[in-house]
Amino acid sequence: MPSESLDDDAVEATLDTNELNIITDIISGRDFQVFTTGGEFYVPQRDSDPITPLTFTFKNVSKNGIKPGTRVLTLESGSVYIQRQGKSLNDFVFTDTQATYVTNRISLLSGHLLKTPQRIALRRAASTDEADLLMLTNESDGSMAVFSLMRSQQITSPSEFTTDGRFIDIGVDVNQIYCVTKRTFNSVDRYFIELLSDSLYTDCAFTGGSAGGVGSGLPHIGKSLNVICDGVPQGNETVSGGGAVTFDRESVTSYEVGLPVTVYVKTMPVDIRLQTGNRVGFKKRIVEINAVVKDTQHMVINNQSVAFRLFDNPLLDDPEPTFTGIKRVNGVLGYSREQAIEVSQVLPLKMTLLGLDYRVAVNAGT
Repeated sequence: MPSESLDDDAVEATLDTNELNIITDIISGRDFQVFTTGGEFYVPQRDSDPITPLTFTFKNVSKNGIKPGTRVLTLESGSVYIQRQGKSLNDFVFTDTQATYVTNRISLLSGHLLKTPQRIALRRAASTDEADLLMLTNESDGSMAVFSLMRSQQITSPSEFTTDGRFIDIGVDVNQIYCVTKRTFNSVDRYFIELLSDSLYTDCAFTGGSAGGVGSGLPHIGKSLNVICDGVPQGNETVSGGGAVTFDRESVTSYEVGLPVTVYVKTMPVDIRLQTGNRVGFKKRIVEINAVVKDTQHMVINNQSVAFRLFDNPLLDDPEPTFTGIKRVNGVLGYSREQAIEVSQVLPLKMTLLGLDYRVAVNAGT
């Protein structure tokens, strides 16, 4: 009976605040969490006591609200959601010091990457040297905002993925990342389900084995594609009306053709603090750059191509050798008040940048 309130009875509650609270998602995490368009709620529990009709009460933590139509994802001991206006990515996590949940802004310094986000997915780290990868597709321009998160080290690394087309949806199957893309080839809109793979070096890639000097059956009509034969990049080729490209030389074991991928990273302006004060308004020049890389074959730093193929390599037509260690760039010219390091890649080869160290010369003091 309604007046008995037994432990196995059904429960009913109203999220009664001064705003309209339309429930968009319910998460069973550390506590019973409810996300609405008007705020975030949870049901407090004492230790490991179960929820019963007598203890079923909602506590309102914040009034940010969640964007309708988007999901809430669990991340370690918290939850991640897109704020109601779609301009902020928030982390809903419990703190022992305050004995309640708090909201942290994951996109505090990267809110410009969120452009009407619609779909969200999380690929959880599978090893100790990986971070959680949080991906959001933007409805406004078809780009993708990607956040590399390692909460234990307080690391939040945002980046933006763009493609020749639009990212429509994103999903994760264990550790495999799939995306739905819309691309226009030969004035015809086509939709693809694509796998994000670390073993490929081009976008919307097609691969094959020994194919002689021709790759056929390609949908990229009229597009200029990167061509890789037997691990060696060839000259770019334009796809003919019949969906084929001709290689510079025949592929013996394998080939890959796809849209070029441009990698570009720019650091924040160099900020030097000396005993006499900072040097924000002074002209500066980066004298030396040391790049820590792993299994890298190609990289350009401040418009200077870094050499990876040396004279001790046996054959020049073999694949570019990989390098792990420190690559040094000297002689970076030009003074500027906002000196920064720019790292890019123009060839479809491997690149893993672990860190940057640099020396700076300052006008009117060093």
